[in-house]
Amino acid sequence: MNTLLKKPTLFFVLGILSILAGTVYAIMLIAGNSAQDGLLGIYILFSLILVLFAVIVDRFLVREFGSQKVNKVQFSFLLFIVLLWIVRAIVNWF
Repeated sequence: MNTLLKKPTLFFVLGILSILAGTVYAIMLIAGNSAQDGLLGIYILFSLILVLFAVIVDRFLVREFGSQKVNKVQFSFLLFIVLLWIVRAIVNWF
């Protein structure tokens, strides 16, 4: 467990935060009044399975390649997504 927390990466930190926040929010929605809220809570819980899978793959890649190399790739991926987001905003503006 100690080695798991000593080498944090971008996706690991964001994944753990989204699992915690998503679980709390899903429980609040499931305990809500309407059926639509409960269904949304269940959808959120199902999406957390994909986040958990991403965190597990991240930990496997950190063990294989090291946290510095994995962090470089993850930040590059994040910057690429932000670039695509900016391009989409500029194209929609025109």
